[in-house]
Amino acid sequence: IRRPPRSTLFPYTTLFRSVTNPGFEDIDGEFPSNQFTFGPLNGWDLYDPEGITAGGEGGTFFIGTLTPFVSDPMGNPGVYENFPAGAPEGQRLALAFNFQGSDGQGEYGLVSTLGDTLQPNTIYTLQLQVGNIASAGSFDLRGLPGYRVDLLAGGTVVAQDNNSLFGTFDDGEFTTTTISLTTGAAHPQLGQTLGIRLVNLNQIDPAFPNSDLEVNFDDISLDATPTTPGNFDPDNDVDGIDLLVWQRGFSDVFDAGD
Repeated sequence: IRRPPRSTLFPYTTLFRSVTNPGFEDIDGEFPSNQFTFGPLNGWDLYDPEGITAGGEGGTFFIGTLTPFVSDPMGNPGVYENFPAGAPEGQRLALAFNFQGSDGQGEYGLVSTLGDTLQPNTIYTLQLQVGNIASAGSFDLRGLPGYRVDLLAGGTVVAQDNNSLFGTFDDGEFTTTTISLTTGAAHPQLGQTLGIRLVNLNQIDPAFPNSDLEVNFDDISLDATPTTPGNFDPDNDVDGIDLLVWQRGFSDVFDAGD
């Protein structure tokens, strides 16, 4: 049986939510040093619930940006020590770094507040690149200290990837993480301002207990697709799978109106 195109069955529009400086290319007003910049970034603020970073610049903990270090003495493009393929998008990427021996004091990272609010009957898809940086020069960066990516509404986590890809990508590689949230007619955070939080969990990688601890992020996008009421997964039709999701979330995320 040939089905007509989706647009004639379930018309909908994907709306890309505004993420300021999604590839960390805008460093205007930052503090450059060689291939780095330091301090909170344009469109992003320091996330530091334990107060461990001393403002995000200097000392032991750093947030900022990095242009992957070119190992070719002639400066030819595409020959990088930190990430052999370079940045996933543009030339720069975000970093959250602390020196070996400073682990365990608490998580930290970057947070951005968006100009949009959480809407009903919408599928949200947050996608970005998480980097496991390779050692270069005097920096031993083997292993990964763990990461977390939070989609926020009103400062509350509504969806996240809590280190699910740990151990699946090697030093010098990026991997894609995709986080989804589907709202129904009701949700506790409807109308609340959306945000994105990028976290270095600051935990020792058991395989490399003496390494410095860095996580990188790049190429962030968030889109929102209005969906058919009663549909809670990305296929945009209403079936038994949606019923199961509704049952599991009833009284917490969903109510009878969904």
